[in-house]
Amino acid sequence: MAAQWQDELFQKFHLPFEILTNDRIEAARTGNAFTEIPLLIVRLDKLSRNDDLQAKLAQTDWDLVICDEAHKMSASFFGGEVKETKRYKLGKLLGDVTRHLLLMTATPHNGKEEDFQLFMALLDSDRFEGRFRGGTNTTDTSDLMRRLVKEDLLKFDGKPLFPERKAYTVGYRLSDLEQQLYHKVTEYVREEFNRADALENNGRKGTVGFALTILQRRLASSPEAIYQSIHVVGNGCRNGSRRRRRNHRGTKNTKKLCGLCVLVVLLMTRNLKI
Repeated sequence: MAAQWQDELFQKFHLPFEILTNDRIEAARTGNAFTEIPLLIVRLDKLSRNDDLQAKLAQTDWDLVICDEAHKMSASFFGGEVKETKRYKLGKLLGDVTRHLLLMTATPHNGKEEDFQLFMALLDSDRFEGRFRGGTNTTDTSDLMRRLVKEDLLKFDGKPLFPERKAYTVGYRLSDLEQQLYHKVTEYVREEFNRADALENNGRKGTVGFALTILQRRLASSPEAIYQSIHVVGNGCRNGSRRRRRNHRGTKNTKKLCGLCVLVVLLMTRNLKI
């Protein structure tokens, strides 16, 4: 990515940026490469994991710092305390040594307001100081953040950068075997979802629910995909039933999954003959 940035900046803006390498660091006449290179590209982890480089960076000042993949500069609240990653600490340092800081990312944040405000604190530490309290503090980022969707991106000639996407549903008819398999898998997923809801362990409940959702997606993919998924789940049930021979549920699940496998094999055999 560093090389791509270097090429793009030169081709589109005629700016000869240099990538910071170990050889360039060792060859610095002043001992500090940051003071010798006015247009510089540095890899995020190379800088965040090197305290010596950060100490040299702290001795300099910059007009503009651009951070790509900025969502990696994350921090979070845990046990009433802020847990800052090395990348987040680097983001704070970059904010101190530059007049203008531009954070770029195409990855949405995790949905936690407190974590989002910690991220925004890299741009304005005074406004987003302290822990967010739900209902008492709102985030106004209108003067700090600009969100661009693909549909709004244009080329230099004003034409859309991405072609327009048109999504529509294509109807198709299921064969008798396909219809039977669909109902059997749906029935299995529905029953297992009900069992998952009864679990006391919320973490386990979420894991089971996610796995069942994936099973339905595999069904929509292809007979081979659902067969492999059922085969894996079936092996897990059989291994579990061996360890817990008195557990009737494991045996029941295994029988259901074996029945589904038979349906898939029949479907695959029929398609193969065609």
